[in-house]
Amino acid sequence: MDSIELQPVRCPVSLDNNNHHAENTSKQQMTSGNRPRLTTNDAAEEGNPLLSPEQTCITHRRRWMILIFLIFLILLVIGVSFALCLVIHDDADEKYNPTLFVLPRCFNGSFKLTNQIFIPELLSPASNQSKALSSQLQEKLSELYSSSPALSRYFSSVEISDFRNGSVVADYRLGFLMPLNNAELEQFTLSREMVYNVFRQSLYDQDPELNHPLYIHPASLDMQVTGESRSGVLYW
Repeated sequence: MDSIELQPVRCPVSLDNNNHHAENTSKQQMTSGNRPRLTTNDAAEEGNPLLSPEQTCITHRRRWMILIFLIFLILLVIGVSFALCLVIHDDADEKYNPTLFVLPRCFNGSFKLTNQIFIPELLSPASNQSKALSSQLQEKLSELYSSSPALSRYFSSVEISDFRNGSVVADYRLGFLMPLNNAELEQFTLSREMVYNVFRQSLYDQDPELNHPLYIHPASLDMQVTGESRSGVLYW
């Protein structure tokens, strides 16, 4: 029998390489198949160089426009809310019925007009000089208390009763009206301290021109409560 020479079987290298390449390609395809494709906006957000500079500029501009619109909307809501609060807000303290103010509260005192020269005619309330000066001072004091936020609603009258020598010393009387059974007003709002301080502060705020004929020296101001009121009766 003839001898047979055995040859070693070699696997083709190309087959293994092809299989390995096919495996890698399949994995890559599976991986790329699971990943969502980037849209133009996503690419812009991730800084993808696929967008042109013009598109990137437009995208940023849109973001700024949205941001500005949101800020404007917030400010508009705040403004409308504030306006509604002003309209709806009802200050109960501003509502009062003046016909209920029947209880008198009076103060009297004196002050000095340092720029007035005393003349005998001022001693007579019926004289023209006395009437003219009284009218000017009453107008000044009436304006003072009528413009006071705390006391204007209670203010009733002012009277210049007499003039005396000493440059010119004027005696005055102030009248206020308040509701019945309101002890807090007598203790606080219409207390001697409050009425006096409003008067004195106005003297410090008056025309700094010291030679004004109606200039009242602040240090000369004097005031007392005329009488204690009880149940609508004024006790002297």
